[in-house]
Amino acid sequence: MKESYVLGNLDGEIERLEIQSSLFEPFAHHVLAKVGIKEGMSCIDVGCGSGSVTRLIAGMVGRTGRVIGLDSEDKYLQYCRGLNNTPRNVEFLRDDICESKLAENEAFDIVYCRLVFVHLKDAKKAVQSMKRLVKVGGVIIIQELDHAADSWLSYPRNKSLDTLRRTYTSLVRRIGGDPLAGRKLYKLLQGESLSTDVECYCPCVQMGREPYSSLGWRIAESLKPQILSYGLLSEKEYAKMYDGLIKLSRDTNAFVLYARFFSAVGRKPTNIID
Repeated sequence: MKESYVLGNLDGEIERLEIQSSLFEPFAHHVLAKVGIKEGMSCIDVGCGSGSVTRLIAGMVGRTGRVIGLDSEDKYLQYCRGLNNTPRNVEFLRDDICESKLAENEAFDIVYCRLVFVHLKDAKKAVQSMKRLVKVGGVIIIQELDHAADSWLSYPRNKSLDTLRRTYTSLVRRIGGDPLAGRKLYKLLQGESLSTDVECYCPCVQMGREPYSSLGWRIAESLKPQILSYGLLSEKEYAKMYDGLIKLSRDTNAFVLYARFFSAVGRKPTNIID
């Protein structure tokens, strides 16, 4: 996954991840509670990033539970390991879910993943790896955005936000990811003989309300090196987009609907035959 991750180029990416995680935390908590997470369970957080969801899960499984946060980027693992508030039942490991070297087959009650599949070159391989790690009767949870042309709706309409969406999706495709990954989760899990449910949400962010209103320009900052290196925008075009996103973030009369957020749950049947 590492080579196809278009974000995370700057030190400020950790802060952006924490803000983004806070925005999506209610959706993570909802699905984890819905699948019946409880004390004592063993769980994996795939693509843990800043570790926010890993710590959320750790709080839900309690001291008798176990949580492993996986990421292919050393800088995120170092950040997570350096936090003082990390529970003792949490471990952070370097691993690429598409080429996973984690040897614990069918050891986990829940294998969770959020905002990773858009960056993957082989989503099917990732699901198969997650399936290997989850217990019979356990669940795979994948939550992912879908950056369709009619998503990222802003009112009033904002050209800078439109430019950011187009540039982001172009960059994801250039590096081998799939900006429409969200809609494909249901079929992916169904294809692996998992009993699957899917839900879809659309986060609404009111401008002028920090920290969430800053996510647009923060995404642009993280993408800047790749945008310029691939020639998707000139320096002048990037500056115009960035300035427009700053102005949008301060406009108390505007709101933005972020991309559609799909939440897919696949349960590994007790009678599964591989």
